[in-house]
Amino acid sequence: MNAEYISVALAVPEPPEVKVNTSKGWVEYGKKHSYWGELIKLRKKSPTQRSVTATKAALLRGGGFSYDQKNKHLHEFIQNMGGKGKSGNAQLGGVTADKGFLNAWAVQVVWNQAGDSIAEIHHQPIRTVACGPMNDDGVIEQYWLCRDWSKSGEAKFKPVSIAAFNPETAARDKVQLYVRMVPSDSNDYYPEPECDAALNYLQLESDLSEFHLSNVQNNFALGNILTVPEDPVDDVNGTADSKRKAFKSEVEKNFVGPKGKKLMVLFGITGDNAAQVLSYNAQNNDNLYDTYSNLCVEKILAANRVTSPVIVGLPGGASLGGDANTIRAAYELYYNTVVRPEQVDIIDGFLELLSHVKGVELDGDADTPALDIVTTLPVKQTFSEGLLQDIADVDELRAMVDMTPREQEEEDGENPMNPPAANDPNAVAQAALRGSVGGITAIMDLMERVSKQVIDRAAAIGILKNFYGLTEEQAEETLGKPKPLEVGEEI
Repeated sequence: MNAEYISVALAVPEPPEVKVNTSKGWVEYGKKHSYWGELIKLRKKSPTQRSVTATKAALLRGGGFSYDQKNKHLHEFIQNMGGKGKSGNAQLGGVTADKGFLNAWAVQVVWNQAGDSIAEIHHQPIRTVACGPMNDDGVIEQYWLCRDWSKSGEAKFKPVSIAAFNPETAARDKVQLYVRMVPSDSNDYYPEPECDAALNYLQLESDLSEFHLSNVQNNFALGNILTVPEDPVDDVNGTADSKRKAFKSEVEKNFVGPKGKKLMVLFGITGDNAAQVLSYNAQNNDNLYDTYSNLCVEKILAANRVTSPVIVGLPGGASLGGDANTIRAAYELYYNTVVRPEQVDIIDGFLELLSHVKGVELDGDADTPALDIVTTLPVKQTFSEGLLQDIADVDELRAMVDMTPREQEEEDGENPMNPPAANDPNAVAQAALRGSVGGITAIMDLMERVSKQVIDRAAAIGILKNFYGLTEEQAEETLGKPKPLEVGEEI
């Protein structure tokens, strides 16, 4: 009997070798400059990485560029940065998508005929870019562009050269490529995406999903044995070993990979004449797969420096129902430590480009920068009732809870929300039932806090007056008489 094993090797991209292709004139990042393309394919198969990338890109993009719109020349250029009404925010979307995943971004710069002012800026997908060799001063003077580097040998996808950004040569090179990459400690040309540290887990997450899909579709479980009654023998058609290898090759076409996972082929098993597939599964495999799945999520989030799973739409870290400030704190930590530094890199790049646009003045300071990106966090800050009462007036507070200003209500005699007269016995009840911040329950909670001296009595009276429309007398009556301090009790 002979046993042959067919195992699966995870299709994780090989560590890329950065090599100057002297015959072609560009520097390859991986075989045929395919590394970035392989990473993008791998990201599409990993739900966690895809969610991380989408969230990071959205936070990087924020609400778009922020600048002084009274700066006429700057406003006009940003509104038509890509030409034909294509705004700067449209270019920013592509830039942040590249920056968020591959730690690099590029734009094509189109100069005017005189070569003394930038006329247009267009996003260039970084996956299409290959560096040219550095000169003796360590400067890249040329780049190469190709829509699909895996097909760069075909005439349809033949790479084309483009000059590197250099205002001094703009009169000659009307179209140039501006590239910004995060420096790498392993090579002088290309950055290392943060997900590099978790590539095995990206692939494993993809394989686990395909395995479970295969189980549902084919009921073909992991770890199977294929028994073959006859063991090949040497004859004129070939050796026994070559025949086994040929048979293995045919089996691999159908079963190797996440959908077949591992198969053991046994030759020369006595019994029925027909070949058989015997299931050979360990117990509790489902728990094992769940463990690996959770491990994948954990490692991918760690590699991308995600501070909380909730940020990327995954359970864990905080409750969406009652912990908004905790979630916001996680967003702010992630934004300040990961997103904002990368935003600054993008802003600095565009400021450098805008400095070469004729008529554009970039006057600004730390408080009012000439160019920025609007910060947008999905969870708003919430404030205590006492703080709101201290920092906002009555109409502002009522607007926060979708209530009309007091003057407008008083003018509307038919308005059922109009406060009743002070001597109306239902005044206190109606004010409480307006329910703007919790109704009767909130008032009872406020009374308890005042009795325990957690909230200052004067502040509580202000809340009852401003939020519920009570008069000073009604608020005093609602809270009751002040509790005297006991001897020795700290205030």
